[in-house]
Amino acid sequence: MAVANPHVIIIANNIDELGGAQRVVHVLAQGLALRGYPIELVGVVPHPQKHLYVIDPAYQSTTLMSETWPPPIAPSGPLGKYRPQVRKRQATRARLRAAAIERLREILTSGPPGVIICAQLWAMEYLRAVGYGNWLVVGQYHASFEAAASGRDLRRALRNYQDVSTVALLTAEDAAQFADAGLRNVCWLPNPLSFWPVETAKLRGQTLTYLGRLSAEKGPEILLDAWSRLDQRFAGWQLQFIGTGPLEGALRAQAGALGPAGQRVFFRSPVEDPARVLLESDVLALPSLTEGFPLVLAEAMACGLPVVAADCAPGVRVLIRDGVNGLLAVRGDAGNLAEKLARVMDSIELRQSLGAAARTSVAYLQAPQVLDQWESLIAEVTSAH
Repeated sequence: MAVANPHVIIIANNIDELGGAQRVVHVLAQGLALRGYPIELVGVVPHPQKHLYVIDPAYQSTTLMSETWPPPIAPSGPLGKYRPQVRKRQATRARLRAAAIERLREILTSGPPGVIICAQLWAMEYLRAVGYGNWLVVGQYHASFEAAASGRDLRRALRNYQDVSTVALLTAEDAAQFADAGLRNVCWLPNPLSFWPVETAKLRGQTLTYLGRLSAEKGPEILLDAWSRLDQRFAGWQLQFIGTGPLEGALRAQAGALGPAGQRVFFRSPVEDPARVLLESDVLALPSLTEGFPLVLAEAMACGLPVVAADCAPGVRVLIRDGVNGLLAVRGDAGNLAEKLARVMDSIELRQSLGAAARTSVAYLQAPQVLDQWESLIAEVTSAH
């Protein structure tokens, strides 16, 4: 007699925002649902602009909070915590958190337990507040061990994931480093691609693309610095930043101070279809200071696009073999990044060879192959209990 697939709940901080983490959980939810798993995708907080990832979802989705999570107001002065605005904001946050915990408890007790895939640490804190009883939990962390250790995420991961069935990290190196730090129940599993284009980038233009959040850890100002160092051979090229973030104003000012080079820098809004932008580009730059397993890098490579990326994380090194399917630059070094960009921008032959090798090298990240690994992990977790 065949054994039914277990009920699977995937929980993330939010499931509505336009972003890589959200794209991954929707791909995972749809893929497992189409393979016969009862799937519910749960977000803790709503996002003001809801993005539709799957037109005809085969899974249920729920958001725990009815209102956007308000940021805290920092108390000022010795009696700042007693200010009416501070107390009101704290009360609102407490109310929303309590309601979210109660809603999650209702979901977990509405049917027989199965497997919970917890995509992010904040979501795991809500899950721990509820208590997951007989549910089996697979935790995830989408950044590198280095990023976790440089802030408070390592402590949070050790505290929140210590007693779950397993924790899926993005690379073998990250898994080993988390294990050495005390998180013994680890494995590693890459994120799936959300698309695999039939055609590849034509590479007949002169467009250098940055696609991502305009924030400090992503290093967009380093890319602008590198751009300013390119010589007149590349006067026909343009640089486009696609995304928004806290550095947008400063980046626009930085570009404006570059003279003629700055006039070839363009800032464009985030896109719902990254494949279209990548297929119309000629080089992708990833100047990040920290990453996990950068989805935009894998997506660009799937499009046959040559990539130049800062050597900032094990996930980048897993994806790129320097000089074979992409170029690696020294992290935080605008001069070295400019040298690597010049090398690939100066040769159509190099762009074509790197792009072709890139596409071949990420074929294993297509959703069906990664879903096979997830099914194996779910089977392993459930058979161990």
